[in-house]
Amino acid sequence: MTNFLWGSRARYSYLFIAALLLLFTLLGARDIWTQEHRWADIVSGMFYRHDFLHPYLGQNDYYDKPLLSYWLIACISKLSGQLTTFELRFPSALAGLIAIASIYRLGTLLRDRTLGLLAGWLLVTTFYFIFWARTSSADMLNVAGSLLAITWYFSKRDQPSFYNYFIFFVIIALTSLCKGLIGAVIPFMAVSVDMLLQGSLAKHLRFSTVAALFPALLIYMLPFLASSYFGGGSYQENGLYLVYRENILRYFHPFDHQGPIYTYFLYLPIYLMPWTLLFLPGIAYFIYQWRQLPAHSRWILCTLGALFLFLTLSGSRRSYYVLPLVPFAILLTADWLLSVCQDMKYAVWTKRFILSVFVLLFLSVDILPAWYYSQTGMERFATLVKNEAEKTQSWDKWNVVLLDAESKINFYLQLSPAVASYPLKGTYREQQTSASLLENWPIITKKPTNAIFITRKRYQPLLQAYFTGYRVVEIPVKNYLPFVKKHDTNVPIAFIPILN
Repeated sequence: MTNFLWGSRARYSYLFIAALLLLFTLLGARDIWTQEHRWADIVSGMFYRHDFLHPYLGQNDYYDKPLLSYWLIACISKLSGQLTTFELRFPSALAGLIAIASIYRLGTLLRDRTLGLLAGWLLVTTFYFIFWARTSSADMLNVAGSLLAITWYFSKRDQPSFYNYFIFFVIIALTSLCKGLIGAVIPFMAVSVDMLLQGSLAKHLRFSTVAALFPALLIYMLPFLASSYFGGGSYQENGLYLVYRENILRYFHPFDHQGPIYTYFLYLPIYLMPWTLLFLPGIAYFIYQWRQLPAHSRWILCTLGALFLFLTLSGSRRSYYVLPLVPFAILLTADWLLSVCQDMKYAVWTKRFILSVFVLLFLSVDILPAWYYSQTGMERFATLVKNEAEKTQSWDKWNVVLLDAESKINFYLQLSPAVASYPLKGTYREQQTSASLLENWPIITKKPTNAIFITRKRYQPLLQAYFTGYRVVEIPVKNYLPFVKKHDTNVPIAFIPILN
């Protein structure tokens, strides 16, 4: 069977089909997860305002990320005619596919097709790689763009022409327009390490290389210039300043996300699961055998080390910032494995483990969440609310008022950014009383007759007296569903008036 994965009878098409299955099967079935609501809110707001140059989070200016990741979702939404969780996640899943193709091609260029295929199989069965590729964010776009740029460099390394470097810089510019300048740092560091190891710096630092940089810089600048000069009179945030603030200022003078210095020592092994078991002996072997390593192995080790050091020295550290290191660690692991897989016993064990992990990931990441959220979750709640509301009058005739409700409610009910939303102020939620809620939300005593109120279940006992004559809609708890908290006080509930 190893021959079909990375041996003489292996085909890239097998890896491609496996990646398609893991990345796209039931992609939109899971509820929006934490930061995904930002992409949902911002893209929804772009369509609502017919303004794709000025991102808003709710009613607030929000240019913390460049525009391209939002535009990709908007384009997919335009093509499909709807904006659902599938459209939100499609760019990330596509980026995951590009990352798989890139690591295959990069491994082939560095050593041979065997390394490319094995690295591809290891990456496609890495849990956090699949998780982030099925999550709406800019992180997988950054990984894919960085890998693609590095792969392009290695494929054209011996032909440093204007055109080849123009494509290289354009890939970097587009990647940087997704998440930030880290999309340029990763490929530049990887390429610099190769040039230093090869002693080829002079060969690449030519006039044509510098000239190729300027068109790519213009492509990078265009969205920011368009945001500044078209229709943004009342928009207060400056995209280029946010690039400086979120990338350079945060690196040297962090204002948030200040994880400890050992953050990535903990999270790189976690993000490599289940291949941490092979990565750790692999990196120990590479360090010990440094003098005997071939050139491509030295590049992998040095690039991984340089990027790890760069991220660690940053003042701002978060667990998932380690994600761009994963492909390089996987390449190292695959390269080491090929040195021990000459023993058929290890090859068979590795093959069985890859296939077992693939099946486990497919069930746990694709199938089980889809079944779970078909029984409960925010989409089911939104469907119940709409169905109940339409028993009285059509949905578009209702107004919705949110009382400290989760922000993803807006997306699932397709509410406008201007929906009436009342946050909770003051004391902790557990300490609320009817009087404190009335102080926060005076609207509950002057309720419009055609308004549906949505809040959290924790407030139901305190609000019940203000909503006599209202039907209460909530997600029914299924006794057979595992991991469900039957008394979760954060689940949403809706108060729908009974109109005569």
